[in-house]
Amino acid sequence: MKVLSDNIALFDMDGTLCDHDKALKRDMEKLKSPKEVLPKNLMDDANPKHLKERADMIRKQTGWWENLEPFKLGFDILKITKELNFQTYILTKGPSSKPTAWAEKVKWIRKHVPSAKVTITEDKSQVYGKILVDDYPEYIIGWLKNRPRGLVIMPAHPYNKDFTHPNIIRYDGKNKKQVIEAIKKVKTRGSRKPLSI
Repeated sequence: MKVLSDNIALFDMDGTLCDHDKALKRDMEKLKSPKEVLPKNLMDDANPKHLKERADMIRKQTGWWENLEPFKLGFDILKITKELNFQTYILTKGPSSKPTAWAEKVKWIRKHVPSAKVTITEDKSQVYGKILVDDYPEYIIGWLKNRPRGLVIMPAHPYNKDFTHPNIIRYDGKNKKQVIEAIKKVKTRGSRKPLSI
């Protein structure tokens, strides 16, 4: 039986490999009233209920998830991990109120990252990997609780600009060398050795 390496890189989809926010903003703009001003962060929990319901309505449309555009920052990191021989796993949250999104996410993955293994979950914190690539602080915190030696690469967005942690590198496209060096360290680190980036 072939033993797989434990050099696993977990990649989120929305805001990491695919441009969820660009598509949502585009479609929210189409539905706003002439004088309505949309908030900068359309996924903010503090947004009014009617905006959340409008966003949900948009994202329930057939084909919406499947047709999201690839997000460059996430694909930059994906390329680095592949070049360093990490196994690629897509780790995405399946929205409980949008069951069609689960199937569409798999179709998106098969189109854009066909060699990746797929895990759709409602709790990312339970999934093993040496590296997590994710944009959303809440999921990152949960994963790091169970992986205190794990490395997180966080694609830069306005909503995560103030989020920091010793295990996190925020990637904005200008610090690729830093990301490469950190991933190399994780790959060659000895068993049970602490993370040092």
